[in-house]
Amino acid sequence: MNYLSVTQIAEKWDMTPRRVQVLCNEGRIVGAQRVGNVWTIPENAEKPMDARKKVTNKSKQVNANISIERVWAMPNKNTFDIKPIYDLITEELTDGIWIDPFANQNKLASITNDLSVEFDTDYHLDALDFMKMFDSDSVDGVLYDPPYSPRQVSECYNNVGYNVTWDTTKASFWGNHKREISRIVKIGGKVITFGWNSGGIGYKYGFEIERILLVPHGGWHNDTICTVEIKTHQGEMPKFKGDVADMIQKTPNKKRLTKEDKKIISLLSALPNDYWDFKDNDVRVYTHGIHNYPAMMVCPISRNIIKLVRDVQNVETIFDPFMGSGTVLVEGMLAGINNIYGNDINPLALYLSKVKTTRLDITQLQQLSQSLYEWIDDAYNQFSLQINGADEIMRSVYNLDLTAKNGWGTEAPKYLQKYVQDNYIDIKIPDFKNIGYWFKPRVILLLSLIKENINKIVNNDIRDFIFVAFSETIRFVSNRRNGEFKMFRMPTNKVDKFEPDVIKEFTTILNRNIEKMNAFDEACTDIECNSMVSIFNNNATSLEDIPDNSVDLVVTSPPYGDSRTTVAYGEYSRLSLQWLDIFDLSEKEIMGIDKTLMGGSKYRNGFEFAVPSSTLRTSLEQIKDVDLERAGDVYSFYLDLCNSIAAISNKTKSGGYQFWVVGNRTVKGKLLLTDQIISEIANEFDLEHIHTIDRNIINKVMPSQNSPTNESGVKSLTMTNEHIVVLRKK
Repeated sequence: MNYLSVTQIAEKWDMTPRRVQVLCNEGRIVGAQRVGNVWTIPENAEKPMDARKKVTNKSKQVNANISIERVWAMPNKNTFDIKPIYDLITEELTDGIWIDPFANQNKLASITNDLSVEFDTDYHLDALDFMKMFDSDSVDGVLYDPPYSPRQVSECYNNVGYNVTWDTTKASFWGNHKREISRIVKIGGKVITFGWNSGGIGYKYGFEIERILLVPHGGWHNDTICTVEIKTHQGEMPKFKGDVADMIQKTPNKKRLTKEDKKIISLLSALPNDYWDFKDNDVRVYTHGIHNYPAMMVCPISRNIIKLVRDVQNVETIFDPFMGSGTVLVEGMLAGINNIYGNDINPLALYLSKVKTTRLDITQLQQLSQSLYEWIDDAYNQFSLQINGADEIMRSVYNLDLTAKNGWGTEAPKYLQKYVQDNYIDIKIPDFKNIGYWFKPRVILLLSLIKENINKIVNNDIRDFIFVAFSETIRFVSNRRNGEFKMFRMPTNKVDKFEPDVIKEFTTILNRNIEKMNAFDEACTDIECNSMVSIFNNNATSLEDIPDNSVDLVVTSPPYGDSRTTVAYGEYSRLSLQWLDIFDLSEKEIMGIDKTLMGGSKYRNGFEFAVPSSTLRTSLEQIKDVDLERAGDVYSFYLDLCNSIAAISNKTKSGGYQFWVVGNRTVKGKLLLTDQIISEIANEFDLEHIHTIDRNIINKVMPSQNSPTNESGVKSLTMTNEHIVVLRKK
């Protein structure tokens, strides 16, 4: 039988290589085999059915037949007095009710409004308040000629003595208008929008473009662009209930506690104040301790949550949507839970979680590990003189500064390739960005030697297990500063003197990991564990591969904020991913992981507030007064968190519980009450806030200081306590 590569199958099946790789890892391609780090797939293998939601390519069907015209005209501050624009309006006006929220002196619409009392209009209201007067689906058309830029908004408000606020000069100004226009215009109704772009109201809000008129004015004037749209369908509603502005003024609903809720609260209230600190607990027991990972949830938290909920109701399925290195998954197995779901978007987290939850034949693991040690010794003894002399040769013969970023730092593969050729060393040299900046020559040669011998192991699960020890070795023998999750290098003088014993480091870590796997396997055997563990690589805001209404218990600890300013999971994972060659990731994909995580989207020019939390809105108002861009970073994270809560709620059964372990971080001197924000958001997604537990952070791996102002040299102690927010699906 002929076999094809992941790339060849991806082309054949019209999908990305990454998706094929995931399908292989999940065991969904019949006959796929792993050879070294590469999957091979039978050429006649059937393409698995894709359980993910299909996204229709709207561009093929939306705005398909647009009439575009271009007519020159002199500029005029009153848009409707420009002749080709006036002609377009008179051609497009239909019978029925037309409104003009920014009418100025114009009388073309049935009902007119302008903020300024100097114009003879029917109303003198803010445009948003004016549009809120109309019932849903009651208007036949809108002439929408708003200010075209934040500067014009400011001028408009200042001219009539109104205060210019953050909301009125940012994206929310136009976004709020579009939502109201979508609400009030009938299906089949029209909107004619005027501005410097042809975006109009948009398909998202129910409209399709029928006609565009470009009116150039000569010189350096911007064109005036007129966009005629027809409402063809109901626009998308916000993911939360009701309007945000209305929501944040609501009085919180009185909790409706079930008998199970009351029992959980009673059990929690009976515990001593320091119960959740776990000061004296071994938090690296079993496979929890086989690889470090940033901000890991300490295992006794999930262990005790599982026990507590089981005292109240049955738990058949547990889910961690932000699983990290798999703490909740391991505890789910040790508790004998039937179905265990884990999800993360970081490839290293997926790899670690898979390894930590895969039970191994300990005798075979020990035998193969012993064989590996012998292979490494044989290879090392063959080239020991050349390997151990590499650093000195690079300095004295190649005239390289091994601490410099340029030269050795950027071109290490070139120099090492020449070195192995000149010295007849049979070792393949890896090539990735700045490898020389993070590793010295001898270390690279030894890591490459170890990696090549690990790849000789045919058993996929055992090879992956050993590569986890290799991954942790990479961190300890690199030039990175100890105790840092971000990419900071040792001082130059320390790099120059740094000579780690790479092979000893690796064997020590692997031997320790074997002991932990042995303890884990014995514990699982004792309880006759038959758990089915499923690991997914979904965005937490969609979770398309997890069945709806399937989860009894969610235990999770989401990031405390965006990766750039809190814990940089992508940076932490970078060197391991570059060395391990897993998931067929490109250099660009590895370097961009943090941008794909929560809060990765940038809001540099303001944002339209759409998170149902009055607490968050108050905090953002204070942060934006100090730094608008940082307010955008904070908003980006909480918007992703909000959408994640919505998705996780969909996966939870009615009556199922969620335990969110969160920390309240400080940004620009403002404490962000994430526990309270989650409680407020939860109510919008059929979740009831039951209780919140406070715990001191004793064992969690966190940097001791951070920079809450994001200013160089300005440090503050990181949070010293966490909160466990308990929710129930209604």
